[in-house]
Amino acid sequence: MKLILHIGTEKTGTTSIQHALARSRDELSRNGILYPKLLDTENHMEIAVAGMGLRPDDTIQIQELARTGQDLPGYLDAVRDALAADIDTAKPHTLLISNEHLQSRLPNVEDVERLADFLGRDFDDVKVIVYLRRQDRMAVSLHSTRLKGGGTGEMLPIYHAPPPYYDLNALLERYAAVFGAQAIVPRIYHRTELRDGDVVKDFYATAGLGITPPQLSNQNTSVSRRQARFLKLMNERLPLIKDGKINPARGPIFFAINKVLPGPAARPSRDEAVKFQAQFDALNRLARDRFLPQVDRPTLFDDDFSSYPEVGDLDQPLTENEIADFAEALWRFARNQPAKS
Repeated sequence: MKLILHIGTEKTGTTSIQHALARSRDELSRNGILYPKLLDTENHMEIAVAGMGLRPDDTIQIQELARTGQDLPGYLDAVRDALAADIDTAKPHTLLISNEHLQSRLPNVEDVERLADFLGRDFDDVKVIVYLRRQDRMAVSLHSTRLKGGGTGEMLPIYHAPPPYYDLNALLERYAAVFGAQAIVPRIYHRTELRDGDVVKDFYATAGLGITPPQLSNQNTSVSRRQARFLKLMNERLPLIKDGKINPARGPIFFAINKVLPGPAARPSRDEAVKFQAQFDALNRLARDRFLPQVDRPTLFDDDFSSYPEVGDLDQPLTENEIADFAEALWRFARNQPAKS
């Protein structure tokens, strides 16, 4: 059996890819490709949890164990049994796994080794597909997702040392250390470098799935500037995780306010984006030289920052009326009344 392992990265259209794969599950199965159901997550979150080991402070692991009502050993046994049952039923020639947290939650070679052991080592061929996005664009998109999920933090911090999350060279190196450099299939996440400018079409072609992907609507929209400001204030007061458990006092805040004050997302200034990206230039050159020698420009990514405004609007305060609009939406949600747009 062959293995196709899609590891993200985060903020590279992974939700759309996974939604398309779930829609294509039956057609893939007829072609001998198994996109397993596991414990009923569309994005194979279970495989990322398996690679983590015990992480009592990891929000994803906490949520998965809470969702299934199991401790970690019981959870892993359930995932193994579900995967074995899917393979036994489908008898595929290819196993296809997709989860972006295989990038973000497995920062060490030991984690990737644990992942490989969990999936098994007897594959005839392994293809590790990974989409690489310029780090400033990753960070802007990540900030929106983090706020929706109850997180806080700056959008474009300056680090003493680049964190593993943004070290794309280290990501490629640790997967190459376990599966071999020949298994790594890196793709640049930018519309000019994707098939028809579409990441889903590009993934289906790169993976060699042999089918046409379904048509999808946008799967993951950003929060507006005013929504982001409100969520940041609320998340500081009502975090998602408290004392190692899901905070029961929080509730689905973003769901309650997602139709209030829509608009463009918050944007940093052009100067902030350039300074943030400069932290990763040397690491990106290492990744290009070893894993993407076909890239025929001086840098791994393009150097166009024209989409950013001269003056950012990240910390623009809310007005009294805007705060009242959000308060009304929370009140209506609590009383099971429809929110006003």
